[in-house]
Amino acid sequence: MNHVAREGMTKAMKQGSGPFLCMMFLLMFFLMFLTPGERISSQEVLQRGFRALTLGLPFETLQDRLKEDSFFFYRGEPDVSMHLTSGEYVIDVRGRRYLERGLFQFHQGELYIITLYPNRQLLDYFQIFERLRSRYGEPRDLDNRRAFWEDGTTRIELERPLIVRYLDLERFLERRQERQIREALEDVSREQFLESF
Repeated sequence: MNHVAREGMTKAMKQGSGPFLCMMFLLMFFLMFLTPGERISSQEVLQRGFRALTLGLPFETLQDRLKEDSFFFYRGEPDVSMHLTSGEYVIDVRGRRYLERGLFQFHQGELYIITLYPNRQLLDYFQIFERLRSRYGEPRDLDNRRAFWEDGTTRIELERPLIVRYLDLERFLERRQERQIREALEDVSREQFLESF
């Protein structure tokens, strides 16, 4: 209990104002701590993508939606590539007007990372930062290179000079752990090879 509330409660008890004033001070004290929680709960759940292009979409569905989206110039198969080592599909598509480019990464047939490159001649970092902050509150982490917002299932990253990234957190963390295990195995193999000399 803060100093002012404690003093007021003590004064009310000494003056014999009765239980009513005590209850009022307790209620005010309780409401002081309730207000920040209400602010947090009023923040929106993070958007899971850009317009109709959302995380978790199957490959074919995203292709159809890209064809319909006026901010992208999707040409079909020429925009699709595949990383043979990881089995990940990537759609790299040219943007229109406010977007220069979009990268859409898939693993096991589902979209799990969306990376957008806004047009820096028409938009800047601070415009997008303010938009995200007004919608989702203060970022979970902020430094001079990037800011990000997280809600347990989705992360939205804003990087300098101007990149916006949507990540499916569960799939992203899963893939990162797989990479770390693979790198550790490669290190062991290297050590075993060096022991041959």
